[in-house]
Amino acid sequence: MVALLFKRLFHGLVALWLIATLVFLLSRLLPGSSGSENILLANDTFYTGSSSSSRELAYRAYLRRTGLDKPTFYFTIGTSVEPDTLHTIYPEADRLLLQKLAWQFGSWPDVVKFFTAYKALHQNLTQLQEPKLLAHLQSLHRSVDPDVLLPASQRLRKILNGQHGSVELEQATRKLITKQQPYNALLPQIRWHGSQNQYHQWLTEAVQGNLGNSYRDSGAVTGHIGQAISTTWWILLLSMTLTTLLAVELSILFVRKRGAKWRRAILPFLFFTDRIPLFILALLLLILFASPDFLQLFPVYGMGTYIPTGQTWLQNALNMLPFMVLPIICLVLVNLPYVTNQFYSSLADVSEADYIRTAKAKGLSEGKIIRQHMLRNALFPIITLLSDFLPTLVAGVVVIETIFAIPGVGRLLIESVLARDYPVLVGVVLVVALFKVMSHFISDLLYGLADPRIRQIT
Repeated sequence: MVALLFKRLFHGLVALWLIATLVFLLSRLLPGSSGSENILLANDTFYTGSSSSSRELAYRAYLRRTGLDKPTFYFTIGTSVEPDTLHTIYPEADRLLLQKLAWQFGSWPDVVKFFTAYKALHQNLTQLQEPKLLAHLQSLHRSVDPDVLLPASQRLRKILNGQHGSVELEQATRKLITKQQPYNALLPQIRWHGSQNQYHQWLTEAVQGNLGNSYRDSGAVTGHIGQAISTTWWILLLSMTLTTLLAVELSILFVRKRGAKWRRAILPFLFFTDRIPLFILALLLLILFASPDFLQLFPVYGMGTYIPTGQTWLQNALNMLPFMVLPIICLVLVNLPYVTNQFYSSLADVSEADYIRTAKAKGLSEGKIIRQHMLRNALFPIITLLSDFLPTLVAGVVVIETIFAIPGVGRLLIESVLARDYPVLVGVVLVVALFKVMSHFISDLLYGLADPRIRQIT
């Protein structure tokens, strides 16, 4: 049994590493970042009054501080026309333009000359405050078609009378088009970056328990997640415990001889509840039990706004309990129909076994037969269901915490996605995956406790 548990634990850790690696790499493939949104944009930001060059310098300092100036992985697979320093070019719009130009024309030196002339003319027109000419110049940034680039550069030279670098831009554009070698982009090239990459740095720190810092406030990711888990944990624990206990008791009630009338009374309600989506049920509970127009029995917002100091964990839990009543009821009502149906099906299948008929022939009471014989032998499908129940609850908590404004893991996940705060996003997904691995490991332990024969498996 011990060897089996170690094997399961090893497989779980490997799965956790693969999930974390996949999520990390996918997060780096998403366009944009919180830094580019807050620093590079010239409107409605803290950096509005600064110049374009100062914003770019601030952004590069931000990239060095967060490690985003390094390659993403140990190696990259690209084409021979792209340099190995392409990832250091920011903002992302300029990098994508250079990549498209390299693929289209196949000559990186000519692409660099064209882009340098374009940036110089753009800087000159910005200083001269020529918005109409800047609109013509932007057409060079949106297209890589030779039939668009050359006429646009010629038109700018004529309007500017060959001044402010327009002649250099036209010459660089003409040379880029006449010397194009598009087939060079078909030649693949693998570049090795070594350990100086974002993934190696993140993995090394993650193994040591450090998930990095948030892009929004530079706070530790572990601190944000730990604070959110302190709220989400109670919602998960209480809702899972109540759902499991109610499902077991209802399934035992249904399997009894006198349970037919209870099945006819309760099953329609469970079927009706199962058809209601989670977010609609949450809104209904808000309207019915947290609205002054009906019954304002529970508070809705404000959880985590004021946290008294010097209290024990039990006092803090009691302070949070009024805010968690409706979320817990919502999760219980949504998951109870399915869990009850599975528990009842397991008990109904076991009730037809030969040893149950033998126990009845011995004159054992119905309650003793159900709880000591039927329930124990029906535990395997129940344990399997519970191992998948916890991740399902985590998915439901994301919706619940968003609707009820609860500062938990679900809300933190939504906020990190909207803010493109990738370290927090990866950390939350890693914690959810850890819950999944732990649930399967616990289910293996429960299998061994339920059936002694599994303990002999090596």
